[in-house]
Amino acid sequence: MEGHIIIGVDLHGEWVENPTRYTWRSKGRETVSIKISENVTYDELVDIIVSRFELDCDKNDLSISYMLGFIEKQKGAPSRIRNDLDLRFFLDDQSRPILRISVVEKIIETTNSVVNDEEHPVTMDIPINEEASLHSISTQGSRYTDDDGTDFYKGKIFKDKQELTKLLKLASVKKDQTFKSVKSSKDVYCARCVDQNCDWWLRATKLKSCNRFEITKYRNIHLCGAQHLTSHHPHASADVIAEYIQPNYLNGKGPSTKDIKNIVQADLGCKISYWKCWKSSEIAKAMIRGTPEHGYAVLDGYRHMLMTINEGSKTSLKLDDKRRFKYFFASYGAWIRGFVHMRKVLAVDGTFLRGRYDGVLLSAVAQDTENHVFPVAFCVVDKECDAAYEYFFEKLLDIVHDTSELCIISDRHPSIEKTLSKFYSEAYHGCCTRHLGENARKNFHCEAFLRHYYHATKAYRRDVFHDHFEQIRIINAEVADYLENVGFHKWSRAYFPGNRYDVLTSNIVESVNAMFNEAREFPIIALFNDISKRWSEKFHERRMAYAKLKTTFVPSAETKIMANKNLRNKLLVHQIDEDTFSITADNGIAMVHFRSKICSCREFDLDKIPCQHAMAALRHKFGDEYGKMIYEYSSPYYKVESYILAYADPIYPVPAEEFWNLSLKILERVIPPPEKKTKLGRKRLK
Repeated sequence: MEGHIIIGVDLHGEWVENPTRYTWRSKGRETVSIKISENVTYDELVDIIVSRFELDCDKNDLSISYMLGFIEKQKGAPSRIRNDLDLRFFLDDQSRPILRISVVEKIIETTNSVVNDEEHPVTMDIPINEEASLHSISTQGSRYTDDDGTDFYKGKIFKDKQELTKLLKLASVKKDQTFKSVKSSKDVYCARCVDQNCDWWLRATKLKSCNRFEITKYRNIHLCGAQHLTSHHPHASADVIAEYIQPNYLNGKGPSTKDIKNIVQADLGCKISYWKCWKSSEIAKAMIRGTPEHGYAVLDGYRHMLMTINEGSKTSLKLDDKRRFKYFFASYGAWIRGFVHMRKVLAVDGTFLRGRYDGVLLSAVAQDTENHVFPVAFCVVDKECDAAYEYFFEKLLDIVHDTSELCIISDRHPSIEKTLSKFYSEAYHGCCTRHLGENARKNFHCEAFLRHYYHATKAYRRDVFHDHFEQIRIINAEVADYLENVGFHKWSRAYFPGNRYDVLTSNIVESVNAMFNEAREFPIIALFNDISKRWSEKFHERRMAYAKLKTTFVPSAETKIMANKNLRNKLLVHQIDEDTFSITADNGIAMVHFRSKICSCREFDLDKIPCQHAMAALRHKFGDEYGKMIYEYSSPYYKVESYILAYADPIYPVPAEEFWNLSLKILERVIPPPEKKTKLGRKRLK
């Protein structure tokens, strides 16, 4: 069966005489469609156009040489259709559903050359999608000749009338021109210049099958003067300014109110008030990140998509008695699986959110063997209290089990200490030495105190710890009493009953708080999108970087091994039995037990890497093979293989809301935001 193709022909115009040729001037700029056989020749196409539309020219004037069309390609200059071969090439190309032809000119002189009108170059464009081709021959990309620099042209399509009016206002602000709406209905929008004598005119209509609007008529020439110009442009509304500045909010916090005022002044040449700058920023943020209310409303659908896309993830949403948002907990599957290969030390802390509804972001993070932060779980709550931490630790217990190997570091918030004993009875709780030291010296500052305090916290042996603690007591007895009342087992590595390795502070959580300092202002969904994005980048970066390492252990562990190997050369070794060795050094005698992997200096016990005494004993026992045995007597957490496995799984972002594939019940569930309590005074940001 013979196929057909739709052709749009621009026929509404007149011939204008020039010294050497006639030029076709389009009047209505409307395109008339005809259906022809896909096997039509170029001569037959000319016959159809001349006879059907009764052009004011005969067939000889409209010969092959005098009809031009342009096919706009993705790259390179447009190609001209000059002959039958070119026409067939076009008709055979199924990727071009619409052909647009314009009658351009007829030359007075008898010549086979055609000169294109410089003021009105003709283009032939293909619709950007199938939907557009069903409704209009001239679609997006069909640019007309008199380009006014606004990117508006007949056939341009907008997703709705709101986008059309907003972009039209922005274009008028850029060009410093003013228009007024003369008709605005459900299906039609018309605008004209405010000057009655100006020819500028735009008409757009709604497409039948969707909410898209298409420009059907457009006269883009302004003949008005400068009498309507003003420094405060009437179309420079908050919505229009927001449309212009919204790309600045795609990554990060975005410009401040003062910056927006300067941007608008420099780029658009108009002045706007401080209030309008602030309002524009709020609208632009909502366009990029959504409103806080909408974030809570669709949170249930968001968490289901998070778990669907990221296998093994754990999330939980809790509402209050009024069915409003209360708590939200999330841990990605990649984090849960990666923590298996981490040292079992967690740091827990909370930081205030700065959005419209306030709240607190609770974090549980680990530290890998290269001292990088590793995420475990995040939770948004109303405030740091017993109920909030009970919810947090209850959900955390599902992914981090309660064992004696686990150690949790935090500040001395009473709710943390109280609820930890309820959910993590076997794990050990340690204080952040930095927070404790700052509290101890609030009214007392002395460099000698700080030096002895931090030496005491890092000491492996208890005798070394007491030497520094006695110096603290000499400097200030009250401070020493305060530290002693807290309990040595809470802040001293020498007395700590579990193993916190070298993680003495909760600084890793503070680093996370600083990492998301800007995102703490975002709506809840935008906040978690930023969290997943940042950690996804970190995971990929570390996975790629450490996959190239040729060493057995990570660089920091290899450095420590080499340092201990150099120290062991001056030590004397005496073997007591198969697994026990006595090591003589300048500062005394140390006992090494290989079966238990301990040394009396306690460095071997706590760091899980052979100390200098253990190195000397290994060399004595294994001789030339002792280098390999160093890795056997070290913790497998330090292996490069373990490090890569911790970051092996990718983190996938939740797609935009329009791409969610969920049940109707979940999609229809709307979560109201938490109750907002208005506080007196200016909101504190720092």
